[in-house]
Amino acid sequence: MESKHNLYYWKSDEQETAHDDLKKVISVLNAHQIALWEYDVRTKQCSFSDEFFSILGLDKLGIRFNDVEESLSYIHPDDLKAFEESFEQMLDSEQKVAQIPYRMMGSQGKVVWLEDHFMSWRSSNLGSADKLMAYTVNRTLVNEKEEEIRRLDDRNRRVVEALPEFIFIFDPNLTITDVMVPPSAGLFHTESELRGLDGHGLYSPEVSALLIETIRECLRDNCLKEAEYPLLLSGHQFYYQARMVPFAADRVLTLIHDITDRVVRAKELAEAKWKAEESDRMKTLFLANMSHEIRTPLNAIVGFAEMLPYADSKEEQKEYLEIIRKNSGLLLQLIDDVLDLSRIESGKSEMHFSYVSLTALLTDIAKVHQLKMPAGVILDVNLPDEDIQIRTDRNRLTQVLSNFMSNAIKNTSKGGITLGADRHGDEVRLYVADTGCGIAADKLPKIFLRFEKLNDFVQGTGLGLPICQSIVERLGGQIDVQSVPGEGSTFSVCLRPDIRLVTQQAAEEAKKVLIVEESEVAYLQTAGVLKKDYEILWARSEEEALVYIRHDAPHLVVINLTLSGLDGMEIVGEIRQFASDIPILGIMEKEHERKYSVECEGFNIIATPWMSLKEKADYLLEEKETLL
Repeated sequence: MESKHNLYYWKSDEQETAHDDLKKVISVLNAHQIALWEYDVRTKQCSFSDEFFSILGLDKLGIRFNDVEESLSYIHPDDLKAFEESFEQMLDSEQKVAQIPYRMMGSQGKVVWLEDHFMSWRSSNLGSADKLMAYTVNRTLVNEKEEEIRRLDDRNRRVVEALPEFIFIFDPNLTITDVMVPPSAGLFHTESELRGLDGHGLYSPEVSALLIETIRECLRDNCLKEAEYPLLLSGHQFYYQARMVPFAADRVLTLIHDITDRVVRAKELAEAKWKAEESDRMKTLFLANMSHEIRTPLNAIVGFAEMLPYADSKEEQKEYLEIIRKNSGLLLQLIDDVLDLSRIESGKSEMHFSYVSLTALLTDIAKVHQLKMPAGVILDVNLPDEDIQIRTDRNRLTQVLSNFMSNAIKNTSKGGITLGADRHGDEVRLYVADTGCGIAADKLPKIFLRFEKLNDFVQGTGLGLPICQSIVERLGGQIDVQSVPGEGSTFSVCLRPDIRLVTQQAAEEAKKVLIVEESEVAYLQTAGVLKKDYEILWARSEEEALVYIRHDAPHLVVINLTLSGLDGMEIVGEIRQFASDIPILGIMEKEHERKYSVECEGFNIIATPWMSLKEKADYLLEEKETLL
């Protein structure tokens, strides 16, 4: 009995202890706003303790119910359907374990966040679960904090999106531990690729060393540090600024801003400043050189003109006149060069492209300069193996090669000068090589600078080669010079023009029409009528017209007889002296037709109004033998 009695009291103590422990657990749950309740699956009845509504704070909101059906009236409308579906799924499942979050609304519209947790248990050892143990958690504070965190996160994300910078977090070894990038940013890597990436693989060794040093200084001094660096991405050069601040014990938060536009603008401003200063320097140099270059021949002209009346003999007079003539030529050449350079650089110098025979071009230039060759110097002409035509401006190309020839003649006293051309695929090279004094290596880079004269004792303005360079660039080519002191120099022009071979059939078919017209508008009007069927040449002066007549042998000349600054009939007379068999088509206004028809009678000219120009041109070329 005693043992049984003692056993009874031992069990009572155990129950008492368990009851105390349960009270402690419930007390802890209540402190965390967690309330227990039961649900009878068979009767669908709920068992709520009196403390249930106070623990969850529902009584303060005027919320009270006895069963699940009644509680539905308090559930937020947006959560009602989801709650009912989740509750039914929980009852239908075997385990009957679920976690259902939802909101309830009180009488004043205030919302409380709740979360139900269900666990099944049996009231007997047999059969399925007939009761559910449930506990409800008040998650209002937790949800409000989570919502605040989400709101702050959203705000921060929007701030990041609004910033033009990328945000990188580096450790002292330049590893990217995190990255935040605005959606509009055009990164060459995705965020997932950048996270955990070793910066040494992204940046060059020099930039990596700079960023690591800046990170360490930022962490050491615990203050903002900045660094600017270049970055080559997909073959393009970019520039960035990194602003670093301490972020954690061994991290820095880095705002990386694209400053490419700023750096480019700074470079452009620096270049513009340099160009302005260079322009001012060149203007000063130009005035100084022009003063000297103009004064020298002008003094000779004025001085010997004053001495001319006092010459003792005709031979002395002829000597003075020759000096005046030479210096007048130098002065005129200087003025022409300055005006030519000004027109070219201002873009007012027009280029007139047509097909030019290289053989004819080189032959004509050689004939002009053959008479100027010094004694003992041989001129050699290397023509291409096949006669080809290139589409270029003949006058401008002649000007460039003539300048090369003049320079070669001035600087060559023995040996020879070679004028030639060769073709390599689509490229044509024209050159002048001499065996003269050559050019020192230190002066070669200055050869195309204005007023740069290699020999002050040789006549010249120092403007010829700069003009040639500008012309060649406008022709779409490159100018080059190769020289060895004491052995000679080679000046060359490389062009990639339209090229065509000159066959006998092409020579017969490609009929050339020379238009003599000083007005560009009138020229374009005339050329527009004829260019479809003929190759067009344009001369704006008597000199240009005669050059085309001699060099290009046009099949027909179309001339405006009412030129404002030129005498059209005088030009016709000059043309007839060189070529009596070229048909000439005169153009005039209707009111002048009778006058010019009479005057033109001796020149085999057909005067015509504008509207019959094409028909008259065709007629003249077809009936050439009959008319002339």
